[in-house]
Amino acid sequence: MKKIINLLLIFAVFFVNISCASSNSTEKKQNAETPKVETEVSNHPFKIANGEYSTIMDSSIVSKGNNARLKTVLEKAKNGEKLYIAAIGGSVTEGAGPSNFKDGYAYQFVKKFKSTYTPDNGKNVYFCNAGLSGTPSPLGLVRYQQDVVKPLGANPDLLIIEFAVNDGGEPTYCRAFEELIRNALASNDDCAVIVLFAAATYPNTQTQMTPFANFYQVPMVSISDAIKAPVANGLFTNKDFFTDIVHPTKDGHEFMADCLMTLLAKIDNDELNNRNELPQDVYRAPSFAGFKQILGDDENVKITKGGFSSTDPQCQSLKKTNKSNFTTNWYHSPSSDSESFRMEIDCKNLIFVYKENGSWTNIKGGKAEVYVDGKLKATYNAGKEGGWNNCITTLIIDEAESKKHTVEVKMAAGDEKKSFTIVAMGYSK
Repeated sequence: MKKIINLLLIFAVFFVNISCASSNSTEKKQNAETPKVETEVSNHPFKIANGEYSTIMDSSIVSKGNNARLKTVLEKAKNGEKLYIAAIGGSVTEGAGPSNFKDGYAYQFVKKFKSTYTPDNGKNVYFCNAGLSGTPSPLGLVRYQQDVVKPLGANPDLLIIEFAVNDGGEPTYCRAFEELIRNALASNDDCAVIVLFAAATYPNTQTQMTPFANFYQVPMVSISDAIKAPVANGLFTNKDFFTDIVHPTKDGHEFMADCLMTLLAKIDNDELNNRNELPQDVYRAPSFAGFKQILGDDENVKITKGGFSSTDPQCQSLKKTNKSNFTTNWYHSPSSDSESFRMEIDCKNLIFVYKENGSWTNIKGGKAEVYVDGKLKATYNAGKEGGWNNCITTLIIDEAESKKHTVEVKMAAGDEKKSFTIVAMGYSK
């Protein structure tokens, strides 16, 4: 009986060992067939996974346009040649939103561009950021030579134009925007223009601007288009992307820079297009061709300053300099006499820019009357509530043909001892 019990114990141990061996073998086989999958860690803004981020980036491209000029830019960059890049727009371009304005999309884009396309991290790449808070494309046109060409020391090889969130209600109906494109393309045969439609929590002017960009076959990138689906799908929220109603967070600005880089990557991989010619006619007339800022008298302009002979040191300042961006201006201070500002000018259109005084200042802004050819054109109020030394851009002459005009600016009755600043003016003939 004892021998039988021992044999049963031996069989039991043998069976357990066989079962364990079989189990271990199956487990090893399963592990070999099903490797462990590691969770992807994203370095993209808002921690979006690579594949999803790529799809979102693709959705930002409205049009690749004609790629010949952009391919020339990329070729110059790869060869280490001198390259002049500029961005012009409003506060989004200037870098508003993050605590450091150099985290703005334009700066991040140029940094990515240098590291991606140049052999020496952009040693020969020169960049000018001409973003200025609250300014529409007509004022961008006024200041283009002073804020883009002069600081660069050359006409740009690549120009990014961003005014879609600032151009609502601007007085030229996209004609100034058109001239920015046309002038850049005409001034440098190799210049490539990218139109960037920034996003906001309010409608922008992408729909109005698109036909103009299409007319010149320039590429377009839309941040508004890119954020629609991810916001709707909960990948990130408006609060993640914006610091307020329009200015992006640091991640939002990087997102914008990545959209631009996506366009360049696609252009780089595409076949070269036959280069398109600059259209002889404009998309919308009358044009602003030959536009120039008034910095004093010239062959078409004669100015008598009158009581506007001072210079206002507190016009809008640039974040990158923290200094007034309009050093040539015509200022009627509270202590100035009441004599009018007068100008004789031969032009077909004239953009007139004045300042709304900051509400925090103790200098009271007043009303000024503007007359064209002896007729009252408008009365402008520099003391409007809510002003922050911001520029207001108006169009006071707009005709098909150039002719001689007289312009008079005088303080309204009762406001002779208040201030008014003619910040800037520009015209075409």
